[in-house]
Amino acid sequence: MYVINKNKLLLSRRANTGWLDGHLCAPGGHVEKGESPTIAMKREIEEELGVKVLSADLEFLCVAARNSSPTEYVAYEFVVRNKDYKFYNAEPEKCSELVWVDLDDLSDDIIPDFRAIIEQGILGKKPYFEVGY
Repeated sequence: MYVINKNKLLLSRRANTGWLDGHLCAPGGHVEKGESPTIAMKREIEEELGVKVLSADLEFLCVAARNSSPTEYVAYEFVVRNKDYKFYNAEPEKCSELVWVDLDDLSDDIIPDFRAIIEQGILGKKPYFEVGY
């Protein structure tokens, strides 16, 4: 899930997860049994960013088929335009900080799969693409 406010993108710095800790990625997670992608997205936003968002504020971005070690994912990506939501780091045990990154000057420490989603989905406006195949 990507939060965009004007030309800034909200990313989280991973911590204590055992996978690319110290690097930036989009908040989000996995769809659980019985959930649709939008229900999962709303749950993940509340768990990680401490806010209940309205379904109407979830904007479909793209589907990214990701072949990333150790597994493959099909990621349903959404954007939330920051509409006065007060996002905060609700999982400090997994995220050391939230960082606003300029879309015109992406940070070098963004995890490559997430960089691909930013470049191809957000900036390139591709509704579907594959990463790592």
